[in-house]
Amino acid sequence: MTMHGKRRSFAVGTCALALGVLSCSGGAGGADDGAGGSGTFLAFSKDFRGYHSWQSYDVTDDADLAGIHDGSTVIEYINELPPSGLTEFPVGSIIVKEATGGTLSHELFAMVKRGGNFNAGLPGWEWFDLLNVDDGADSVKIVWHGFGPPDGESYGGDASSGCNTCHLACNNDGVCATPLKLSNF
Repeated sequence: MTMHGKRRSFAVGTCALALGVLSCSGGAGGADDGAGGSGTFLAFSKDFRGYHSWQSYDVTDDADLAGIHDGSTVIEYINELPPSGLTEFPVGSIIVKEATGGTLSHELFAMVKRGGNFNAGLPGWEWFDLLNVDDGADSVKIVWHGFGPPDGESYGGDASSGCNTCHLACNNDGVCATPLKLSNF
């Protein structure tokens, strides 16, 4: 084999390896196994688009019990209901919580089951602060995301704690909304 042939073979092999890694890691969004299983999912702004058309639940009473959202009306949206019999939400689950009408006027947060080894505090969950974009397409902008709010930001008006603090106490894989109890599915 000539030197040119060896380089070409190396380049083709490297491309195949890179494509394999992208498909195994979920690439740019999406669970790697197509079923929301044990892979990883990286959420981008586009993944929240159209959340108002997802299955929704009024969880105002649940939010009032937690003492956050200051008297707001709270609606939670889920991108896909989990299959029956699960003890954890599948990787790729997206839950958007929108609170309107309280003293903070409008809050938009989300929790995304990222999977993998992300977030030792509440395994697999990534937290998002979102902002609606007035584009007529029900789009959002990501303000922050990660294990919880960065310095100088807050969640639910509480600057002293992160998202894991309250959600861990909810059991139900960290999802507090009564209508989204896994035992309901």
